[in-house]
Amino acid sequence: MKKWMLLIALALPFITSAKTLNSISAYEDSYLLGSYTDKINKDEYVSGGFEDANGLQNVEVKFQFSLAVPLIPMNNTTAFMFSYTQKSLWQLGNNEISSPFRETNYKPQFFVMHQSNMLFFNSAEFGYMHESNGQTSGLSRSWDRVYGSLERLDGPVQYGFRAWYVFSDEENNEDINDFMAPYDVWLKLGNDIGEFSTRFHYNFDTNKGGVEAAYTLYVNKFIGLYVQGWTGYGETLIDYNYNHSRIGIGMRLLPPN
Repeated sequence: MKKWMLLIALALPFITSAKTLNSISAYEDSYLLGSYTDKINKDEYVSGGFEDANGLQNVEVKFQFSLAVPLIPMNNTTAFMFSYTQKSLWQLGNNEISSPFRETNYKPQFFVMHQSNMLFFNSAEFGYMHESNGQTSGLSRSWDRVYGSLERLDGPVQYGFRAWYVFSDEENNEDINDFMAPYDVWLKLGNDIGEFSTRFHYNFDTNKGGVEAAYTLYVNKFIGLYVQGWTGYGETLIDYNYNHSRIGIGMRLLPPN
């Protein structure tokens, strides 16, 4: 079993809620989708030395796993935290080229989180975020950011705003700021039946952006039927400068209330 699969298997039973200061919790959404993308940036894979790049298929599995762990409690409202988020694109049904993982993004974060009533928000973060795809040579992508965020995490309407400063990136994606705005915004609207969510970024200087929209239909208190769409730049690091659209359907893990 791969190390990341072992991590997921060990951590899932301990996820008790969404973004809490005193236990292992969900961070970003965790889900598994069968998906279709309208195009794959095959030229990038060919130039980067990806074997059998021309055999990549538009149908693939997309999944994300995310959790947060409190490391050092400071007081009842503040803690020093660690989170880990992993997003993968897997050519599961592509037996002709041995079903490779086309792209995996690894995102560890260290941050201080404060939770209290702050008028329109009840959670704030400030910290460091690394993200890379673990590739070599021409397919390698990575960037390092310091960031701050403000969020409302409970109730039928939840939302958040996160802004960052890129202090290190790699030569292969040194123009990432042209395609990925230095912020993102998210919104969730929920009721007893399900939840609509969206996340987007847009660079007004270059007119480049990306948006994700999704709906979760609750099946029980643990999982929901999940439909997700994406269009624009920056779905994953390999596609930070590549405009495409994706639709997928699958299941999402629901953090208990």
